[in-house]
Parts: sequence; structure tokens; C-alpha cells
Amino acid sequence: MSFMFNPHPYDDYTPVNRPKLPEEIMEGAVFGVKKVMKTLSQALLQCKLENGGCVAALEGYPSANFEQFANGIAGLLKGEKICMVSTRELCLPAKEVEDRLSSCLPQDREKDPVLLYGRLYEGKYIDLMDEKKLAEVKKLCRQNREEGGVTILYGMGAASEELQEVIDLVVYLDVTPKEVMLRAHAGRWKNFGDDVARPVKELQRRAYYVDFELATALRGDLLSQGKIDWYVASDKDESMNVVSGNELTLITAKLASYPFRCKPVYLEGIWGGYYVQHARKLPNQFKNIAWVFDLIPMEVSILIQLGEGLMEMPFFTFVQCQGGGILGPEIKERFGGYFPIRFNYDDTFHSNGNMSIQVHPPREYCMETFNELGTQDEGYYVVATGHDAKTYCGLKEGISKDEFFEQVRKSERDHTEVDYQNYVNAVESKPGRQFLIPGGTIHASGRNQLILEIGSLTMGSYTFKLYDYLREDLDGRPRPIHSYYGEQVLKEERTEQFVYEHLVKEPVLLRQGEGYQEYIVGEDELVYYSTRRICFDKRAEDCTGDRFHVLALVDGEGVVVRSKSEPDCSYTMNYLDMVVVPAKVGAYELVNMGSQPVVVYKVLVK
Repeated sequence: MSFMFNPHPYDDYTPVNRPKLPEEIMEGAVFGVKKVMKTLSQALLQCKLENGGCVAALEGYPSANFEQFANGIAGLLKGEKICMVSTRELCLPAKEVEDRLSSCLPQDREKDPVLLYGRLYEGKYIDLMDEKKLAEVKKLCRQNREEGGVTILYGMGAASEELQEVIDLVVYLDVTPKEVMLRAHAGRWKNFGDDVARPVKELQRRAYYVDFELATALRGDLLSQGKIDWYVASDKDESMNVVSGNELTLITAKLASYPFRCKPVYLEGIWGGYYVQHARKLPNQFKNIAWVFDLIPMEVSILIQLGEGLMEMPFFTFVQCQGGGILGPEIKERFGGYFPIRFNYDDTFHSNGNMSIQVHPPREYCMETFNELGTQDEGYYVVATGHDAKTYCGLKEGISKDEFFEQVRKSERDHTEVDYQNYVNAVESKPGRQFLIPGGTIHASGRNQLILEIGSLTMGSYTFKLYDYLREDLDGRPRPIHSYYGEQVLKEERTEQFVYEHLVKEPVLLRQGEGYQEYIVGEDELVYYSTRRICFDKRAEDCTGDRFHVLALVDGEGVVVRSKSEPDCSYTMNYLDMVVVPAKVGAYELVNMGSQPVVVYKVLVK
């Protein structure tokens, strides 16, 4: 399970990052599948020349075109003794794999009607492989190398720890999360150990709790240990490119000294609106954009100018390469190397209704029930509103939780309406108002507004819908309700009074300088991040200290974000753009490029 059930295929190539790189990298950039395979075949031949034989591992992320690459490279090694082994041949029987994973993927439709949730897998590839087959393949690799041959191990787990002792060369085929899901919908890949592809939602649930966990952990280990010899950004045949492991380190280290922006992903939804579509001048092919993933760390990618082409890699690969420089050493250690805040826009502007009435689980429940790393706290910052916009947050005073859930369960069972406005507190929405939504707080974004949503560490989307106005989803099926989980986590004491004391506060002036002011707009002991607003006419100054900042231009035309010590390290953000200022940048300045005053929204970990 991921946020990105059904990404729109549209590619937004506006956020290009242009770090100043050595000329030899820019001029030597290789693009296109044929040139990439030629480069890799030459690398295998050089490996053989140096070692007398070569065992190469084609490792990668789920959905990577392993077989295509293995066959393509082998086809270029004319005259060589080639042996090819897929890691699918090493797996336990599919039924045994499924049995071993059953505790991660429970089948309880009373609690989870459409089977969205599970528990993160804690094992490794070896736990799903046949030890006897593994030993035989190791023996084959050694023998073929001794005979001067080339062995290509390909597939997920090809460079896992248990095989590394026989591997001479590691090629990593990376795939961006959006492309992974587009390939899933096209039926182009199977879960690790499966003989046949599952239905897409079932495949995604299994991938979230197992496949993605395995792949992300191994990729991180290979990067941190410097064991990737060649890195392939492999999304599309015509634009894929390859760099050496050393070049990958250099490229990402350079970018980590710049403010940067990620490539957004757009998702349609039944309550989606039109504000972002108009503001960003997106094509009319969208029905209604509900979510704009500008910085969901595990879901977005990053574009880097590399010579005449663009290198596109998963954002989290970048974080795994340069976590300390991006996050700051203390934050990296504290959150286990994960980027700990996520950002997206929720667009209900001129839509057909509200988001669902919902609640998210707090930290302890996330960890105990789903084996997640942390909580799912959120925050809504109101960017723009239409007439009568409101945000729902907390229960009304004097409301009985039991009575409310009687209505919720009846609606779930009998498809009857719930008078949600009798139970859920509504607050007038106005631009600049911040709502903090710690796990356990009932909430929803109302119709006719654009919300900048932030969230905490939880990677998946544990949204327990309590009422969704009896709507069908875009696929024509009723939207699922999760009354069991919702009742478990909803905190009854978070009523209107609590909301105004903790979750919706007036801005507090934090600091000011010549022509600018910074206000705290959202901060409470219940959440680990602080949200700010920087207002200025011409310029403002700031400093990351030892932790990253995330900025969004929520009012104004354009702002340059640049390092004070290295002004060439800059990024120009337009209205609604989100930019990360890595901890490594230190002192930086914001320069207004337009003719009107600007407001920059800022978030940092406390």
C-alpha cells in the first residue's frame, strides 16, 4: 500500500535541478537504452579482463526490466561464454513464499474491508529463497568465472548479502515510484516470488509491505557501502542513462549543496478540484486533480540536468546517497535516514464536495499494529479559498463517541447518511490559517479550498475514512470505510476547545530583519515539526543550522532561494513550488523576483 494507487501518466518536467558538475560528466553523459547496454557490456568485458572471468549482478527496484537488460547485454558479448540466472529461479515455491508472508498481509475483511493494510516485513531476500538452489548458483558462478566465462545474475536480490561473495560487478536498475505503478497497471511485473501477476491493488499492498521494504533496504546498503559499480536511471528506454557509482556519488553530493525541487506527481480523485491545474497551466487532460505530490519522499523523483539530457532518479535514492548533507546528521540519525516530513497539496477548489471525514493513527498504534516507523500526524495550511470554505477539525463539544460510531457503522452497513456536521467541528478557512492534526484527531478538508498538507514519518497512507458521503470512487465502487480502525484511534477529548488551544493558533512573531518578518503559525508539543511564515517585500535571510528547511511560495510570483556563501547554488521557485534547502547549505537568502509582496511557508523539524 502506497499513497500512489493510480498516478496520472502526465510528466511535469518544469522542476529541473542544474548543479554545476565537472565537464567530463556532462560531456560523457550516456542516454538511450542501446547506448546504456553498450556501456554496461563493455564494463563486463573489462571486469572479465581484470579477473579472468566476471560475475555481474543486475540488481534493482521492483518493476525494473531485468530480463530485457540481461538479454540485451548478453547479446552484445559476442563470442563470450555466457551464463544467465534469474533470481526467480532461487525463490521458494510461490505458495511457501505466501505462507511465510501471511502475517504481514492479514485477510480480515471485518477490520479492513478492501484489504489495504498489513505489517511491514522485517526479513531479507534470503528468507524467501531456497538455500539449496542458492548454494548451487554460487557454485555455478565460481566455476564459470574460473573457466573465463561471464555470469549475469539478474532480478531482485541478485546483489543481496548472501550472493555478494561471488559477485564482481553490481549494476543497479532504479525505477521511480510513479513508473513502478504505471507498470503495475500495465501488468508488466510480478511480486517477488510470485509465478503470476496479482490484481493491481493486491500487488501494490504486497509490494508496500514486502517488496518495497526489501528493495529499499538493499539499495540503501549497497549505496552506503559503495558497492554499486554502475547506476542506471531506467524509467524510459529513450531517456534512461547510466553513470558509474563514483559519478553518482559526485552528482548527488553536488546537488545536496543546492536548494532543489522534486518532480511532482498528480493524482485524480473524486473530490478533486481545479486550482493547481489552472495555477500551473497544466493540460486539460485531467478530470480533477485531488492530490499534488510535490514532496512525498517515497513517491516522487528528482530531475538533474546531465549534459543534454535529464537524469531522473527516485527522491529517496538521493536521500540514501546524501542523507547527512540533506537532512543534517542529527536528523538523519534520529529518523533512521528517512526524510521525516511529507508535503502535498489537497485541491478541493470548485470541486464536487469535501474530503472524507477521517482520522489517522498515533505513533504507538502505527508501530504496534502496522510495524511502521512512526506516527501519521498531519497539518493543513490554507493557501487559497473560495466561498464558504471550511476545515473540519475535532469533535463538537458534548458529542458522544459511541453515538457517533453507531451512526458510522450503520452507514457503512446500510449505506445511510450520517449527519456529520452534527458531530464534527468546523472552522472557517482563510488563507494563512494553520491546522495541526496529530494522529487521533478527526478531520477533513472542506470543499472550495487549496490546502498545503504536511505529514510526519509514516510512509504509507493510514487514512481511516469514517464517512464519505456515500460516494463512489472513480472506478465506480463505493469508497471504503474503516470504522474498526477509526474507533480504535479516534481521541474523544479532542473537541472544539482542544482545537483552539492546541491545533489552530494565532501566528506569533519569531524574528524580524530589514524588510521581513518570520511568524510561527503552527507549533505544539503533539507534533515534531514547526510551521512558519516568512513575509517580505524584497528579500529575507535565514540559516538551516543543522537541519533542512522546506519552503513553499504560497503568495507571490517568484523567489530565488540561494546560498549566501555560494550564490550560484540557487533555485528559482514560482507560485506553489516547494523547495528543499539542505542542512548543508547553511546561511541562505530569499530574493523576491516579482513586483508584489511575497509569503513563503517554511517547515522544519523541531
